Amino acid sequence: MKRFFLRNALIMSILMPALTGCYFDNKEDLYQFLDVTCDTSAVSYGAFILPVLENECLVCHGQSSQQGGVNLEGYNQVRLYATNGRLFGAVNHGSGFVAMPPTGQRLAQCTIDKIKAWIDKGAPDN
Repeated sequence: MKRFFLRNALIMSILMPALTGCYFDNKEDLYQFLDVTCDTSAVSYGAFILPVLENECLVCHGQSSQQGGVNLEGYNQVRLYATNGRLFGAVNHGSGFVAMPPTGQRLAQCTIDKIKAWIDKGAPDN
């Protein structure tokens, strides 16, 4: 009996952290009832767009891995996709565009709004 209890306690101590350690909530879901505004007035390529691309896009759409023939490495490439509408269409899951990211959760709405604001300002290299 003591051996049975010890074995089960050991198994549970290993399994519990594994079962409770991961979740995929995003800011919008967690704080949907708070009045959180999205400031799109000062979006810059270097401070905002580039980090989003590095964290979310370049693994599949960088120089070494151009999935779907899309290369977002470097400002000139990003500007090309921004000005032809493909960047916003993809991240906004627009009709007629391949939704990005194709698996997992869509980018946060504020992130999408900031990308749109940057594009609407002419996609400057700032």
